[in-house]
Amino acid sequence: MMMKKLFVISSLLISAVATAQHSPLSYDYVQAGIVQTDFADIPPFDARGFELKASKELGYGFFGEATYFDTSDDKNGLDFDADKWEVAVGYIHRFSSKTVFDYQVGYGDIELGLSNGEESVSTGTNYYMAEANVRHSLNANWELFAGLEWQFWDEGSDQKAYNLGAQYHWDAISVGAEYTKFSDSQVFGLFARYQF
Repeated sequence: MMMKKLFVISSLLISAVATAQHSPLSYDYVQAGIVQTDFADIPPFDARGFELKASKELGYGFFGEATYFDTSDDKNGLDFDADKWEVAVGYIHRFSSKTVFDYQVGYGDIELGLSNGEESVSTGTNYYMAEANVRHSLNANWELFAGLEWQFWDEGSDQKAYNLGAQYHWDAISVGAEYTKFSDSQVFGLFARYQF
C-alpha cells in the first residue's frame, strides 16, 4: 500500500515538473529573432537586424527580463543605425491555466546614428519604462499575446506603445511573430524561443 502511494505521489510530482519545464506560458526562456523597424521622423530607412531576449523566473511570482536589438539600413550613400537595450523586473499573475498577466518596470537606452562615411551624427536617450502584458493559450500549441508600454525618455518625446503577437509551441521550442507600434516608430519581428 505504501509503495502504491509513493508511486502515485512520484508520478504526480514528475508530471508537475515536466509540465512546469515546458509550460507554454513559461517565463524561463532565451529568444533570438530578426526585426525590422522604421521611424516616423526618418522615413527613408527600414532598418533590419536582430533581437535577443532572455527571461528568468525569480520566485514568488517575480521574473527578470533583458532585451537587446541592433538594426541598420543604407540608402543614397547614407548609413542609418538603431540599437536598444532594456532590462526589467516584473510580477506574474496567473489568472488561469490558460491566461497569464504580467507587469514590468525597467530601464533602457536607445541610440540612433546617421553617417555618410565621412561625417556622422547620433542621438539617443535613456528611459524608464512600465509595461503590462497578457498571454493566452488557445490550445497546447498556439498562444496569443498583447501588451501596453510607456517609456519616459530623459531626452525627446515620451513613448506609448502597444504590441500584438502569436507563437506556436513544440514542447520547449517556439516560433512566433510580433508587431509593436510606438508613438514615433514601429517594429515587426519573427523569433524562435527555447524554454528551459
